[in-house]
Amino acid sequence: MSSALSAFFPSRRPLSNHSDLLSDLRFSLEIMPGSRKYVFTPTARAEIISKLYIAFMGQYPHLFLPSGVSQVPAHMLLSEYQTSVAFSGAGKDDPLTPGRPCSHIFTKGESCYRCKDCALDDSCVLCSRCFHATDHTGHNVSFFIAQQSGGCCDCGDEEAWRKPIRCPHHPPARLNDPQDTTPRLILKPMSNDIPSAPNYSFRVPVAPELKDCMRRTIGFALDFLLDTLDYSPDELVVPANEADLRLQPSADPMMKDQYCIVLWNDDKHSFEEVTKLLVDMTNLMPDEAAAVVRKLDEQGREIIDMNSNVNRLLETAQAITQIDIGVTIRRAYDTFCEQVIGVIIEWLLDLTRSRLGTDTLVIREALAAELLSPRRRDAFTKHLTPSCALNLDGEIANPSRIDTLLLYHTRLWKRPRLSLKEVYASVISVSRAHKLVIAGHFANIYHRVIDAYLLVDREAETSIKYFALQLFTVPSVSGHIARNHRLVQRLLAIITSFFTNRIVDKRIVYPHSTTQLIQGTTVGISSSNAMVTSSNPPNFLNATGQIDVDSFPFKSKRFMPVFSDLRYLAHTSQVQDLIAHEPTYLLSFASTCRLFMCLNPNKRAVETHVEYETDAWISVFNVTLSLSRVIKVFGEAFARSTSNELISAIGTVVHHILMVCTLAEDRLDRAKFSVPTFHLVEFGGARYNTLEFDVSEGWVSFHHSLHWLLAELLKHVDLLSEASLRTVGINGGLREVFGRGASEQAILTIIDFPLRVLAMIAQIRTGLWVRNGFAIRGQLLHYRDYMLRELCYDQDLFILQTALVILPPDLVIVSILDRFGVLAYFSGSYMHSQYELPQLGSMVEEVFYVFITILSENANASKMPMSLAIRREIVHALAMGPCSFSDLVKRVAERLVDDPSFESMLREVANFRPPDGPTETGLYELKDEAYDEVNPFFYHYTRNRREEVENVLRKRVEKQTGVREWEVVFEPKPFGVTEGPFRAVSAAWEREIIVQIMFFAVWNVMVVTDAGSSAGPAGSSPPSAEAILDQALQLIMLGIVERPRGFGTLAARTRFAGPGQGQTLLEVLWALAAHEKYAKLYRSRVDWIFARFDEQVPGETQRIRGLAARDAGGAGGSRSRTPGVEKEEERKRAAKKRQETIMRQMKAQQASFASMFAQGADMESEDDADNDDGDASMADANGSDEEEVISYGTCIVCQEDLTSSGAAAGKHFGALGLVQPSRLIRRHPDIQSTYLNEVLVSPLSMDRPPTTSPSGDPVSSGPAVFPPPQADILDARSTSPNFEGFPANYTRFGMYGSVCSHLMHLDCFQVYSVSIRQRHRTQATRNHPECIPRKEFICPLCKSLGNVILPITQPDPKMTLNPVPFPDWIRAAGIHILKSKPDPLLVSLQARNGTGEFVFWAAQDLGYSTAAKKSEEKDKDVDGGKMLDTLMVIAKSISQQTRHLRDRLEPDTPERGAGIYLPDELVGYTIAAMEVSQRGVAVDTSSSGNTGGTMMIDALSESQTRMIRGLLACLMRLVALQFKNRADEGRDAVRQAIIKRLLPEWTRSSLTSFSYPLLLRDPFTILVETATVAPEMLQHVLILTYYACLARAVIGLVYILNKSRSHNTAPIQRRAHEDIFGDVRMFFMSVVRHSPVFEHTATLAFETFGEARIERLLYAFTLPFLRRAAILCRAVLPHAFPTPDFGTSSNVCEYNRLLAMLEIPPLSDLPRQDTLQNALSGWCAHYGHSHAASQLNCGVLLDYPGIYRLARLPLVLDSLFNRQDKALMCNTCETFPVDAAICLTCGTTVCLQSSCCQDEDYLRGECNMHTRECGGTIGVYYCVKRCSVLYLNSGNGTFTPSPYLDAHGEVDLSMSRRGRRQFLHHARWEVIRKTWLSHGIPSIVARKLESTMDSGGWETL
Repeated sequence: MSSALSAFFPSRRPLSNHSDLLSDLRFSLEIMPGSRKYVFTPTARAEIISKLYIAFMGQYPHLFLPSGVSQVPAHMLLSEYQTSVAFSGAGKDDPLTPGRPCSHIFTKGESCYRCKDCALDDSCVLCSRCFHATDHTGHNVSFFIAQQSGGCCDCGDEEAWRKPIRCPHHPPARLNDPQDTTPRLILKPMSNDIPSAPNYSFRVPVAPELKDCMRRTIGFALDFLLDTLDYSPDELVVPANEADLRLQPSADPMMKDQYCIVLWNDDKHSFEEVTKLLVDMTNLMPDEAAAVVRKLDEQGREIIDMNSNVNRLLETAQAITQIDIGVTIRRAYDTFCEQVIGVIIEWLLDLTRSRLGTDTLVIREALAAELLSPRRRDAFTKHLTPSCALNLDGEIANPSRIDTLLLYHTRLWKRPRLSLKEVYASVISVSRAHKLVIAGHFANIYHRVIDAYLLVDREAETSIKYFALQLFTVPSVSGHIARNHRLVQRLLAIITSFFTNRIVDKRIVYPHSTTQLIQGTTVGISSSNAMVTSSNPPNFLNATGQIDVDSFPFKSKRFMPVFSDLRYLAHTSQVQDLIAHEPTYLLSFASTCRLFMCLNPNKRAVETHVEYETDAWISVFNVTLSLSRVIKVFGEAFARSTSNELISAIGTVVHHILMVCTLAEDRLDRAKFSVPTFHLVEFGGARYNTLEFDVSEGWVSFHHSLHWLLAELLKHVDLLSEASLRTVGINGGLREVFGRGASEQAILTIIDFPLRVLAMIAQIRTGLWVRNGFAIRGQLLHYRDYMLRELCYDQDLFILQTALVILPPDLVIVSILDRFGVLAYFSGSYMHSQYELPQLGSMVEEVFYVFITILSENANASKMPMSLAIRREIVHALAMGPCSFSDLVKRVAERLVDDPSFESMLREVANFRPPDGPTETGLYELKDEAYDEVNPFFYHYTRNRREEVENVLRKRVEKQTGVREWEVVFEPKPFGVTEGPFRAVSAAWEREIIVQIMFFAVWNVMVVTDAGSSAGPAGSSPPSAEAILDQALQLIMLGIVERPRGFGTLAARTRFAGPGQGQTLLEVLWALAAHEKYAKLYRSRVDWIFARFDEQVPGETQRIRGLAARDAGGAGGSRSRTPGVEKEEERKRAAKKRQETIMRQMKAQQASFASMFAQGADMESEDDADNDDGDASMADANGSDEEEVISYGTCIVCQEDLTSSGAAAGKHFGALGLVQPSRLIRRHPDIQSTYLNEVLVSPLSMDRPPTTSPSGDPVSSGPAVFPPPQADILDARSTSPNFEGFPANYTRFGMYGSVCSHLMHLDCFQVYSVSIRQRHRTQATRNHPECIPRKEFICPLCKSLGNVILPITQPDPKMTLNPVPFPDWIRAAGIHILKSKPDPLLVSLQARNGTGEFVFWAAQDLGYSTAAKKSEEKDKDVDGGKMLDTLMVIAKSISQQTRHLRDRLEPDTPERGAGIYLPDELVGYTIAAMEVSQRGVAVDTSSSGNTGGTMMIDALSESQTRMIRGLLACLMRLVALQFKNRADEGRDAVRQAIIKRLLPEWTRSSLTSFSYPLLLRDPFTILVETATVAPEMLQHVLILTYYACLARAVIGLVYILNKSRSHNTAPIQRRAHEDIFGDVRMFFMSVVRHSPVFEHTATLAFETFGEARIERLLYAFTLPFLRRAAILCRAVLPHAFPTPDFGTSSNVCEYNRLLAMLEIPPLSDLPRQDTLQNALSGWCAHYGHSHAASQLNCGVLLDYPGIYRLARLPLVLDSLFNRQDKALMCNTCETFPVDAAICLTCGTTVCLQSSCCQDEDYLRGECNMHTRECGGTIGVYYCVKRCSVLYLNSGNGTFTPSPYLDAHGEVDLSMSRRGRRQFLHHARWEVIRKTWLSHGIPSIVARKLESTMDSGGWETL
């Protein structure tokens, strides 16, 4: 049958006599597309995989599967199945094999670690298991999340580490163990036949036919893969018309007209955009389109339509391409085959994870062997090969499958690309030989890989180019591919051709001779004909190609990794040896550098501003800085060379520089650059022949790559020392090295180019180039940037320093002065300058900077060791003051920061100050002893920095020695180069020319100062004078330190301009010290200089001193010696005298004025005072109601004063507030005993700092250590699946009120509301911070969110508590009720359900609107009603939406009284939340002076108490609306109703219908009701409600304890609170005795837990009631509830203090309280009967009494990623999210900003959806990968910084910076907790939205 069919379907490969299994597989794959109608389904996948396995295993399935199983289950992969049944150890960690590396392959999202101290380079990483098994204490560790799979762990690989890391899982091979014998140094290309890995002891004997079976199946699969990809397109192009479409190459034998549109993934388009596009363009429904887009993102491409209607498909595809998204149209047959190869690649990846018995390598070895074999093509397929197939025959000798497969990588899509990278990674980890051979193949085709990467690939991040990183950084591999595949030269050729824009048909083309180099890399070609010798420069890199900085290559962002590859390659030890010893390497590199010489030159715009500022300079800098990093690596290689090799290299580079700079080759633009010409310059009486060039008029470029290379070569001073040079026959030192190949003029030409850059920089800094625009500033900033300057700017300075050695110093100095244009200045004729005076001063300053640097900077000249260079940089960076690590690294060159010793050196010289507060960052400050190493003239300092540092140092010395600041002298540090070529630098100090420069520097400043100038009158300093003098004196001091004898003689004897026969430098210095303007600043330095000169030229110094003394005419020597200082002192004394006189006069004037004014004023005020007193007493007597006027501040809109009289006059005002729904208050969960434990060990006083805290909790007292010690160990203990979050279903709903403390007139508020609506209309697209339908607004001042305006009331000072003792009061109250008449109105206003609640206090009460309307008609106080209305509208709205969240018994809607009960769920809830937020917060006792007596209520703010009074005023107004006609507004009626509800004898009487037991209601609500209508009886009601609370706590405890186990709870040995609770057992039993069933349960619970624990629980559960009652009482009657004085006994527990303050008799006193006993027994009996009758739900849920905590995040952030459990799994989509967020209230993990869990109806992400279930309207999430906190409020949100800081105490957003390990910072964590507790999230979100023009939606967050 098969042969008949194959005749019908012409096979691409006729059936051979292979085994039937393979034939069956081939046949299936060939007929599958047609038989399945081109639709690829999971069944098709399962069938392919199953047949592949059957063919692969042949007759030996028992070696792969457990006994009794002959086939891998359908839809499963072999490795998954082996892991699920733990076949031969699958799924466990690999067994220990000494000598074998770990090679664990990272999956996406896995954490990996890098230790800079241990790793050889940045590419060496550890998996979590190996990292935690090795010791990296104190090391510089960074942590990363693998962004895609494919990288592998380097543990156990000796080539990856500087030192052994001693991983217990991967020990090195011992002597007797089998070793990997492949040599490290490979001298010839390697064969493709690789032996099996030698050092592996878990081999399984494999029959040859099984090996054959495995290999043939893999080979077939690979060939099918390549045959299919032959037809795939390289680029995503839609054919223009039907004819083009039909002409596309296709493997379909039938050429059937069925086509598919395939959409390709990219990173430019959002999910929504593509989903909408698909819905518009295809027949897909939105949910189907969304699923397609998700798959597209996951897989990398997806079929969106299959059809035979070609025109329609073309139309659709062309429409889709309009938004620049990748689309292809292919025949359905080809698309189906491509889906098949996706499965084949998945299968190949699975093979690398599978095992044959215990052997995990044999399958990978078979796979490697087949990858390295040539493709098998028979005559038939060769014949069918399409034009688009890749043909490597001409390019590579004997191409193998892997070559083609690597190049076909661009034809694949995301998923198979990543899978193949993982396959390659697992194959190279088999053995070193495998790695070397595969690297060789990769190197062979590297140029084609780069073509695709730079010019074709749409998805660069999954490009196979990045595979280079895994190969090029391994020393043995890089040596092999550089030596045997000439990769370094080929990379240089690629760079050359790319940047000269030789690009044809998306391929980089190479000149003829390079083609041989590029391709001459394979086994057949020897190195002799592949490369040219150094005597004959390779013309493939010839300078013919011109560079255009505006061309595509410079604008491409992708070239950077090509330079990185070259750098990685050249950095490894073997390649460094090759560069050092083989001249061809440097030759090729210098030729490449030649290309980039003098790029993008600049010319000064003098008259007019440049017309068009281009940004081409940015891309040029990017390229040349990338190149300069490679230059650094190439230069460093010569440390391994001999002197001869180094000299030859210098010669090569000099030759190349001269070729470019003398225009000997056609490289530079002749319109901008000309052949160097020389001119004669006179200076100091001599003539110098120097180069002629004016920086102000010529073209100057910043980019001199060859000079940078030369500078790097010259840094090897040990090889260039005279002794080393003599060994190679050079006796004239470095000067001869240059002199042999170049004349003096040639050398001058070489150094002139860097000198031009320095002069141009000086001019730019002076402001001469301002007309060149921002571009020139940008180039300067980059060039001199701290991090980059050592690659470029410092190299220029070093070349100049070298010039002092290889040329006569006088000539160099004159050339410098000439280039800077200051020759005339230093010749005495400063007026004849090309610069104006301010610019001249600045240029002199700049030239001095250069001189000081080249004469004193010794790091390169002495080849300073890396550790000292780092130390020096850190010391100088920190000398300016403490700074954060980030700021520090910006001040230090990046190469030094990347060095492993950087952080250890930082710890050595600086102290770390960890961050304490929530906004602080960690700071490093220099250790005191390190200040001695600071040099203020350090060459990396700018002038401002130098002055800052000098000030710091001067103050330090003044503090230590008492010497006055300006008298401190810093002795320069000597040059200190005693050997090597650069010791000759100091010879410059003995040249007359240098003395002349110093002389005229000082002379000119003094002359200009005395003469006056355009800059100012005589006597004023010229611009830059002080800076010039500072630098000149520094130079003089340097000269003395360096060459005291020679320099001293010159300074004393050489005479220059001046009166008579001229003056010496010494004389002019003496004059400076005597100059009144400069004496103070420079006197001490001149003294120091003279003291030093005394030793060298004593005669001269004495002569000058004598002359000065004579001139002074014998007036006190010391006095005349210091005119400047003396005058200064005198001036100060005179000024002080003047000041004292003026102050005396002012005092006298004030006194007389005051006495005059007071005579009248005092009389009046006394009278006033008397009258006031009189009036007050009269008023009291007459009972009149005149009150003092109280001021509340100003209205924040109109700024008028707000006073009580204003309100009385009808100008009402209120406080802006926010009433928000809340689910903050927690019920005590009865599910785990952990919560009960927390209660048992909670602190006794919640207003004192907790003494002990659960481990690692934010509430620890004292400054926390940062980073926290032993954090890893503590994290390892935490195993909670939800981060110990609080269960969301144990919360209580309510409304929380808050005010922002700002007040506003009601009229102003209405105007402001209108303005908000107007803003919403004008900014229609904006996501506004407030929502008008929700009645929200933003406070204009503090930007807090608000939605109500609350009335302002003061506590009534006349209101006092009822003085009647409690028992008498109860009796009187009962009698009063009996006497009074029944009140039918009141009865109608109480709820029908018997709870005793009042209907008018319900949010949805139907009577409110009618009563309010009536009131408006009659009442004059309309404004008060409006304020109440703002509250009622919000309350009603929230109430209607939240019925499902409330468990209170409520009347149904037609009845009155439906909805939220305001005294309970608004006022009670608000006070409860205020109390919760104060738990565990220590009250600041410092202000009160009474340490023992301060309580939580003393910490309440005025605005909080005002808000409570405002809410109560609203409640009272609601009462008044119902009792409109009564004088007391119904207070008495409501008061009686409350008393009736509380007194048990009324509960069951026939007169009232309180059928609902009091103990089922929250007693605190009744207290709130009392505070509203009858605050005078608060004290008595308080006692009753407290006892009700005690009884209720007992009932609630029974319910909790019934479900808990005592053995899990903390033991309490004995009772501690007998003074409060007395006989706990009796009270407990008397509460429960009225219901037999309940009594039984309670007795069991009591016996199980014991009296001590029950007492502790009773304490904990009733303490919150007392705290809340205290808040309420203090707000309503502050003077009636003062804080008692507890004296010195500060250890009184909070419970006792509150009982004392509220004057409540403790429970221990109950036996003496008959009235209380009656009340209690009545309440308990009512409850007991109800419970027994079971007519109601009698469960009592208690509030959680502990300190509220958020979910517990780990102390170390990376612990989150290393958890093996499902803590980070999203429960909705059951995946581990790419971007996870952890809800900090309940600990649930959700998907962040992901479409997978998006709610279809609301179009909201999962964070918003979870918030509805958990926090109501607010959510607080930790975004794991973004390292930030997300706050949500009603669909809006904002991100805030993470609570994690790295070891340097800095935030690392998105883990983007350096990837450091991060630790939880307690102060920041506490801020998040407080924000959540204080309900501050809405305002934080509103403020963020208010400050930005946000367009809304989570997509834009």
